Amino acid sequence: MKAAFLRKAGDLFVQEVPRPACAAEELLVNVKEIGVCGSDLHYFNDGRIGDHVVTVPHTLGHEASGVVVQVGERTAGFAVGDRVTMEPGVPCLSCESCREGRYNLCPDVRFTGAPPYQGMFREFVSHDARFVYHVPDSVSFTEAALAEPLAVAHNAVRKGGVRPGDTVLVTGAGPIGFSCIEMARIAGAARIIASEPLAFRRGVALKVGADYALDPAAGPLSQMVHEITGGRMCDCVLEASGADDAIADAVRCIRKGGRVVYVGMGKATVGIPHAEVLKKEATLLGIYRYVNDFRPVIELLAAGRLDVEAWVSHRFPLARIAEAIGTANDPAVDKLKVMVTT
Repeated sequence: MKAAFLRKAGDLFVQEVPRPACAAEELLVNVKEIGVCGSDLHYFNDGRIGDHVVTVPHTLGHEASGVVVQVGERTAGFAVGDRVTMEPGVPCLSCESCREGRYNLCPDVRFTGAPPYQGMFREFVSHDARFVYHVPDSVSFTEAALAEPLAVAHNAVRKGGVRPGDTVLVTGAGPIGFSCIEMARIAGAARIIASEPLAFRRGVALKVGADYALDPAAGPLSQMVHEITGGRMCDCVLEASGADDAIADAVRCIRKGGRVVYVGMGKATVGIPHAEVLKKEATLLGIYRYVNDFRPVIELLAAGRLDVEAWVSHRFPLARIAEAIGTANDPAVDKLKVMVTT
């Protein structure tokens, strides 16, 4: 089979390797589509994310869908030919976090694509069947692969307590931001404001459900939100950019008693307007991946409630993965989600 490997920062190649074995508790899946995530770009550019360092040729990729080609003898409910998507993180299921039902916080999670665990930019992967989900025929392989970023947004909107009638601000109109807009609308938000510096992305934000799309460079974001809301500000802000200014503006844009959900990855340490947090009795929440969010996302996809194709801009075959990563990585290219097909 073909598999893509990152040898070191900036050095990506494709080669033939044996198919992986299928253990008793696993499924062997013929991968059909994989999304290029921002974390893949971090590994490509830097060769590492925190303590996860590429030291030997490593396969990236964790947003994938495919077809089951082999079932392990200790699995149940799956058959060859099933269409599936895979939740990339496999927790230990025995630590305190796992026992509390917060398996996304497991310190020993085996996360596909994060060194040393090989990822999904390959033609076949074996994966723990407990974290594989059936996908109905009505859901495309593209949609199924993007259940992963949609699950992040589902977790963020659920943890942020978005309710019918809420005014929600989403900062950052990338795939996670688009996912947050769509999930906030499904949760009943009456008014959704998006903030994004790139004009073409603001257009997509409107297409997928935002009522307003603001350019944060046009003036103080909190002032623009103040004008739109008549001074009430937002019930909840979903911060999906990781940008320093947006992280601080999120607090400035909520009403008293409002909630901020930090979803986007930014610097390890940033500044927030501390006095605003105090005087508003703000609730600040961090989101780390997802927990029990894949199944409801697939149900929403099957019901036609989510428009994923609107934020896919490019597709490349696996043999051209270097071009796919280069496109996703190039600030001069107008792109949204980049997909890789096998």
